[in-house]
Parts: sequence; C-alpha cells; structure tokens
Amino acid sequence: MSAATAGGGRLRRPALVATAGAIAAFASAGLIWLCRSWDPSVHYVSQLGATGMSTAPVFNLALLLLAVATVLVDRAVVGSARPYRAGWPVAATLVACGLCFALASVVTCSPGCPVPFTPGALPQDLVHITSAVTGFVLAIIAMAQVAALRRRPWMRAASVATLVVVGATSFTGAMISLFRGDTVLGGNLEFTAATLAIAWFGVFGLQVASDERISAS
Repeated sequence: MSAATAGGGRLRRPALVATAGAIAAFASAGLIWLCRSWDPSVHYVSQLGATGMSTAPVFNLALLLLAVATVLVDRAVVGSARPYRAGWPVAATLVACGLCFALASVVTCSPGCPVPFTPGALPQDLVHITSAVTGFVLAIIAMAQVAALRRRPWMRAASVATLVVVGATSFTGAMISLFRGDTVLGGNLEFTAATLAIAWFGVFGLQVASDERISAS
C-alpha cells in the first residue's frame, strides 16, 4: 500500500467517525421529541427522564446518544488533518461536553425534577441539573470556538446564530423555571434550545466529515 493510499485512509476515518457522530446527534434529537409527543404534559426537558417516568428509558438513551455524538465528533476532530483550535482545542470542549451529558443520562432527576435546593429536591437533582446545564454551556462554548475558525463562512454564521439563540432561550427558560413563571412558555423555550444545540452537533459533524473528504480527494 502506498503512502498516498495510507494517508487517504487516515483522512477517510475521521470523515466516517464524524458522520456517525452527526447521525447519533440527529437520532438523539428525534428521540427527545418522540418522548415529548409520548407525554405532552411534560413541560421541561429533564422531566422526561425523571425517576418513574414512562419516557425515562428512551429519554436517557437520547442523552447517552448525545454524549456518544459529541465524543465521536471529538475523535474526528482529533484525527483530522486540519487544526480545530480557537484559544484551546475544540476537541477538549467537545469531550468535556460529552462527559457531562453521559453523567446526566446516568444520574437522573427525582420525580417532578425539582430545582436543586428547593423543598423535595434530592442530591441526584443537583448532579443531574448541574451536569446537563454544564453540558449545554460547553456546547455554546464549542459553537463560539467554531465561529472563530477562519473557514466555512456558512458554518461560522450558523454557529454564531445558534449560540445566540440557544443562549437566549435557555437562559430565559431557566429564569422562568427558577422564579416559577409560565411553565408552558419556559418548557417550550427549553425544548427549542435543546433541539438547536443538538442539531448543531449534527451539522458540525457533517461539516467535519465534508472537510475530511475534500482533503482526501
């Protein structure tokens, strides 16, 4: 096997891994919306995975798929011939994000998913909410890093738009939940933020795969 062929093989592997990560991300979003249609009375995302909920097994699988997606895209970025670095490696942000979602999928919130440190809240609620929120904050940081990369103007624009919308909707939804406001509005905002963030992972994975195929051609 020639050196050129070997190099092409190395370049193709990140493309396949990134594509698998994108598929896992889109599947995660689909499963979350399947859970919501299954029980439309649930207002907030994490409630779908709470102890005793009929949607919990599928929802927690969706969170685990999201963790797998972020780690797969991370591995593709690490194996890429192109540098993905803005301040520090994008891969470091992605793997930390994936670990947070993996923890949130294993440590679910208690029935009703109460806000930590409120009456009825358990330690598992603090672990779950902290992990999930940290995961989405890291997702926003990853979007900012990709937006700072000097390539693919459309991906930079999409990352800026997504991080602004995700940041604004998730913060507003969290404030509504914290101050016990309109739960329907707060829940819709949270689902919107989660869907956009997960979709961004899928789109970024496809972009990494596309870049790697171009490099290999």
